Amino acid sequence: MAQQSNLRYLEKPELRQPDLICGINGWVDGGEASTGTIQYLIKKLRAKKFAEMPLAHYHVFQVPGQLSLRPQIKIEDGLLKKHVMPKNEFFYWVNPSAEHDLVLYLGTEPNTNWEEYIENLLNLSADYNVSRIYVLGGVLDKTPHTRETGVFCACSSRELRQEMMKYTMQSSNYEGPGSFATTMLHLSQKRKMPFVTITARATYYPEFNIVIPRNPKAIRAIILRLNGLLHLNLDIADLDQEADELEVKLNFMASHNPEFQAYIEELEKEYVEVKYEAPLDITANEAIHLAEEFLKESREE
Repeated sequence: MAQQSNLRYLEKPELRQPDLICGINGWVDGGEASTGTIQYLIKKLRAKKFAEMPLAHYHVFQVPGQLSLRPQIKIEDGLLKKHVMPKNEFFYWVNPSAEHDLVLYLGTEPNTNWEEYIENLLNLSADYNVSRIYVLGGVLDKTPHTRETGVFCACSSRELRQEMMKYTMQSSNYEGPGSFATTMLHLSQKRKMPFVTITARATYYPEFNIVIPRNPKAIRAIILRLNGLLHLNLDIADLDQEADELEVKLNFMASHNPEFQAYIEELEKEYVEVKYEAPLDITANEAIHLAEEFLKESREE
């Protein structure tokens, strides 16, 4: 296994100006909108691992309250059956329908050496001539579960921001303590690397002690936009079903709790829903694919 600039390579695939998408477990991963989206893409695309970033130099495992940094273990009848350390891993996928391939990063937000950790990501991006960097996120929000999840973005340039607007994203407006993704955006700007954060609002109801650890509606909201942005041509019927099941479950809870039902109805009145609509501009390959599907359905009819 080759090592370079604090990265270990299992292999060095030949990729065509890939886009890098980062899902990082940490402060802005509400509803697992960040890591859950990357995990979904890795599974759906059958992406292959090709590199990793060692943990020891960047993580403190005994940080109070951060269970995600600790090893995941399984003990049965007094015997240790499983011990899995947290990982920072890179995967790749060759896209047959677009000019750019894909690099997926599934990692953990560092406790120390933020700039060095980010430089590792940016150096890999430079080595592979990455076209764009996307960092995903999720913020816990009182979005009613009965409505479509809102998505907002921050970009390294006005041109990128204008493009993101076509994918039904709102521009981020915020002042206060910065996230890891914002620091990564700052360092990317310095190196003139195109960079976008895509963050979904993940429903939670603290007044009723309802927290949704993995929110499929938030994950779907991001996947919908990536599907169009990166020409992935993914069938996400499984994710639609998971999102519908979550809504049914919460509706059932509300139907047995008048106070909870009234609370949701008030949120619905205040919430401004913006439904996602895919842009009309599509690639030649997508146009051919749509035409073939149309002809196939016509023949069947």
